[in-house]
Amino acid sequence: MTTEHTSLSQTLTNFIESLDGKDCTLGELSDAFGEKGFGMLLLLLAFPAALPIPAPGYATPFGIMMIVLGSQMLRGYKTPQLPEKMRNRTLKYSLLDFSLKNGASLFRFVEYFVRPRLENQVSNLYRMMGLIIIIMAAFMTLPIPLTNTAPSFVIFVMAASLLEKDGLSLIAGIILTPVALLIAGGAIYFALTVGIDAVTTEFKPMIKGLLGLS
Repeated sequence: MTTEHTSLSQTLTNFIESLDGKDCTLGELSDAFGEKGFGMLLLLLAFPAALPIPAPGYATPFGIMMIVLGSQMLRGYKTPQLPEKMRNRTLKYSLLDFSLKNGASLFRFVEYFVRPRLENQVSNLYRMMGLIIIIMAAFMTLPIPLTNTAPSFVIFVMAASLLEKDGLSLIAGIILTPVALLIAGGAIYFALTVGIDAVTTEFKPMIKGLLGLS
């Protein structure tokens, strides 16, 4: 007898609905998902910044939290060991609801590709995943445009891969990492050499053109 597979969006929807409009703490979230705590915490922390219309003000504090989580994964922890201050950090219901309502297209895109397969690769690349999350999250903490969306999307893909035990999509996330590094690094270069406004007025249109989004 096989159990019915629950999609990532449905898992997140079920969790948000269970809150019944109330805020929750990272500790409550981690405890609720047990061995899937790393995947779900990273998914929820990366999700707001990975959206086409990011929720403002969350990239820096969430990036710092993800550095902590990535460091634990790099050390081989299988479940999050959150410091008390981090356990008590509140995830506002309004932010979760905003992410769910505005992230439907992102979830559909990821769910189309992510499914259980090559599960051994998730274990084999686990520590590498932690290292990449640390690097990507470090970029997210910077108050510079374009240093959070691409890195947070990489983390989001890796979190989804971890939750679904999908080694193939994890490898895809690793391949996307240099692209995210180039985008974030280019934004930093423009900010330092031309000015932070040039990141939006000059560098962003350049990247959109290269990606065929203009």
